[in-house]
Amino acid sequence: MDYDKSRKDKASLIYRLRKVSAINATLILFFCWLFLFSTSILFIKRYEVRNLELISTILSSSLTASVVFEDSHDATIKIAQSGVRGMFSCAVLTTDKNTVIAQWGNITEQGTGNRLDNLIRQWIFSAPLVNDIVHANKIVGHLTITGNVNAVVDFIKYSVIILLTGIVFVISASAFVSQRLHKGIVNSLRNITFLIHNIIKSGDFSRRVPPIEIKEFNILSNDINKLLSEIQSLQASLLSENQSLADKVLKDPLTGIYNRSAFIIHLQQLISKAEHERFVLLFIDSDRFKYINDNWGHGAGDEVLKAVSQRLSQFEAENDMVARIGGDEFAMLMTNLTTEPQVSSLLKKIAEEISRPIILHNGVNINTSVTIGYTWSHASDTEKDIIERADINMYKNKKHKRGIP
Repeated sequence: MDYDKSRKDKASLIYRLRKVSAINATLILFFCWLFLFSTSILFIKRYEVRNLELISTILSSSLTASVVFEDSHDATIKIAQSGVRGMFSCAVLTTDKNTVIAQWGNITEQGTGNRLDNLIRQWIFSAPLVNDIVHANKIVGHLTITGNVNAVVDFIKYSVIILLTGIVFVISASAFVSQRLHKGIVNSLRNITFLIHNIIKSGDFSRRVPPIEIKEFNILSNDINKLLSEIQSLQASLLSENQSLADKVLKDPLTGIYNRSAFIIHLQQLISKAEHERFVLLFIDSDRFKYINDNWGHGAGDEVLKAVSQRLSQFEAENDMVARIGGDEFAMLMTNLTTEPQVSSLLKKIAEEISRPIILHNGVNINTSVTIGYTWSHASDTEKDIIERADINMYKNKKHKRGIP
């Protein structure tokens, strides 16, 4: 799997790790911002309230004369000088009889503006600040001031902008850092999973996971290697048992050579290639087997069969087969013969080899011989066709030996 593709695959480990890193970094940044923002906004609220109280006290002192003499012009100038500096949003100066002397800003518009501004103003300044104007220990007027929250609103807006910018930066940085930091983890897991996938696909349990620097993964790889060793051992044992079973199924238990089932399988394989490769089938039958059993017993007969099979096996070349197909009958599939003289020469050699005396375990010498019938394969042959021809030829030769026409 391509590394770049795995980063985009939502089911991949690296995507999950990057997602976790980004979420963690974002949450940490958000909660840090929330803590700092909450602390800052509380201090700002306290500062704004105290600042408004201070402005109200100083402005009230400077407006005492204006109230006493009801000098509206002077009072308006003094209030406007502070108001334009953003110290408050609106102010109203009245006498003790509620006569308006001066006013700056439109108090009737308070609460009708931006909803965020109104909410912040209500939170910081629960109500307009009213400060009494005292002259000669007597209240001569009142100054009502509504606080300005523009600075607080700007602070909140900029802090949110900074938060969003920080989140984008943190996500980008965490993606880059996590890619670097998690690459070793992802590569280690990828090596393990790829190896297991290839082992399952190929069936080769001899491969092993290489050592990994990360301790936990190295422990995992060691356990996987131990498991692979056990599986490999079990596989070898099963193959050995299967081979042993196959040998038992395909080998004649007495002589150790192939049996009729193995002969049929090999014959079918050769027939499938007969269009391109000719071969010779020999049917071989013992001439004196019943006589040997009757005179020396079945044990002697078994020894003779073993000796005959061993002597026939001497003529077996690559891709050839010697098989006992039943009783005292044998068959040979010969793929390296191409001419009749070669076949005649082989038959002569087999007859000479079998005619040599067979010495039994008790020292008795037994002479025996065989009758052979053979046939060449044809491109259109079936298994039954070639077996019948070889069998017919073998019985013809046996009759000829007995002098039967």
